[in-house]
Amino acid sequence: MVHEKITQLSNNLRDAGINVSIRSTKRACEVVDILIENKATQNLKNALMSVYIKDHYDTEKFQEIYDELFTDEPLEQLKPKQQKGHHKTSNLTRQQKSTQIEVVKSEIKKPFSMKDLLEEKLSSAMRKQNNLKEKDIENEDISELNKFDKRTLNVCRKLGMKIANKRIKRQKKSQKNKINIQKTIRKNLKYGGKLVELQKTEPQKDKSKHIFLEDISGSCDWISTWFFSILYGCQKTFNKTTVYEFDNKIINITDDLKTESYYKTYENIMRKRAQHGMLHNESNMKESFEEFLKTAPLNHRTYVIILSDCRDWKGKMQDGKLESAEILRKIVNKSKGVIILNPEDKEKWTSKTSCVKEYEDVGAKVYEVKNLKNMAKIIEQL
Repeated sequence: MVHEKITQLSNNLRDAGINVSIRSTKRACEVVDILIENKATQNLKNALMSVYIKDHYDTEKFQEIYDELFTDEPLEQLKPKQQKGHHKTSNLTRQQKSTQIEVVKSEIKKPFSMKDLLEEKLSSAMRKQNNLKEKDIENEDISELNKFDKRTLNVCRKLGMKIANKRIKRQKKSQKNKINIQKTIRKNLKYGGKLVELQKTEPQKDKSKHIFLEDISGSCDWISTWFFSILYGCQKTFNKTTVYEFDNKIINITDDLKTESYYKTYENIMRKRAQHGMLHNESNMKESFEEFLKTAPLNHRTYVIILSDCRDWKGKMQDGKLESAEILRKIVNKSKGVIILNPEDKEKWTSKTSCVKEYEDVGAKVYEVKNLKNMAKIIEQL
């Protein structure tokens, strides 16, 4: 009954001129099942909007059709309303409607996993880089890596493994006890200067912690995918790390990154996003930073690394100051430092809609991320 309701929504959206595929309908059914299973149906509207809406201008049209079709009754008990005359679906015969529903039902019954979703995302369109080598992909403008083949994913995972290997070598090297000349001389002066015992240096203890906060809103969707892929490959070497994602709210994905399978990890995270209605929404920096400040384990040994294009579309000014910047100031003061990795071209940082200056003014350090190799290098050096 619930899936039939989603099918009806897809038909109405299609008739209203919104591009809705069978894949979108199937994904919407998956999301509804997740919400019912987790008793989170209050997020239904936002979750479905995230699945169906690809163009911001269709939002109002979606809301109107959704409100006509759905009521405040429990989701499991919902029954379709009578269609109004202005919808083309009202002119369909019962047999035609039944046929449409059966087509979608047959698609839904086919095995579908988050691996399919990821592969669909990775192969959605062929890019001009078809003949490029992996080294070329590493150096390609990161903003252009938004419609590609699977090689880009492989490049990210290899970069992650390279970071892990380099960090492990550095850690092993730092643990080797070298001779401390000054301590050795002082120790042996009491014996007339004769060499009696070599004094070795103690390895420096790394007490710093890293908290990653990645923007998964529409404007950073692809870039956050690459960031996630690189981080997954090297996260085991960041043994004191917490990872969050945000758009208009935040979720903690630290434990999910520990899953052995990359696809299983991606599936778990997509499930969490769906439960919280976090699928390609616009970012809300104020609310996300505010929730992060309350939730994240910040202290004077913590580095906060934020992946974001610093576009606070819903940002408001209070007493001449940007609200999200003032919250970021508190995060800066409470931590050892805040680093922002900005994938947007540095020339655009001075535009009216960019918040780079405001974030720098409150103490954050902003770095331009030009390509995958550049992103990996910055993560490696943290």
